[in-house]
Amino acid sequence: MFENPRVRVLEDVVVQPDGTEGSYTVVEERAGAVLIVAVDEEQRVVLVRQHRYPIDVSLWEVPGGEVPVGVDPLVQARQELREETGIIAGQVEFLGSFAPWPARLRRCSAVALATELDVSRLSNFGQGSDESIEEVRPYSRSELLEMIASGDLLDANTLCSLALYWAASRS
Repeated sequence: MFENPRVRVLEDVVVQPDGTEGSYTVVEERAGAVLIVAVDEEQRVVLVRQHRYPIDVSLWEVPGGEVPVGVDPLVQARQELREETGIIAGQVEFLGSFAPWPARLRRCSAVALATELDVSRLSNFGQGSDESIEEVRPYSRSELLEMIASGDLLDANTLCSLALYWAASRS
């Protein structure tokens, strides 16, 4: 139905469970995605605030971005964290992955945990990024839970990334 260098929109003909024929619209992204849960020495998670055009709202989110085909998501995680926040991670490890919108979107997102953070370049956030980062700030677990409960943390990628982080940190 539509195609550009970033996405392709397909209208697939499918057979429903009852045997009838129907159609299904699928958005296929060309690149993967990586999201970064960056945790400082006080166990706070670093979020970025940026405007999201489709819903015309500035949202708090974990840093992240596209992973070009053939690029290691952990390598891309380091680069995205540096570009969006100015932070350099001493340690980056894979936390898990999730499908952000499996009803329509053909893509899985990888989640990386970044620790041993060098925040000396924090004032350089947004450098080299194609997104307009408005603010970078660490949040404690209690602050994040309050933001989730109040509806102030809306980004599904961030919610899933935090869930993976909190599940991993329980063990």
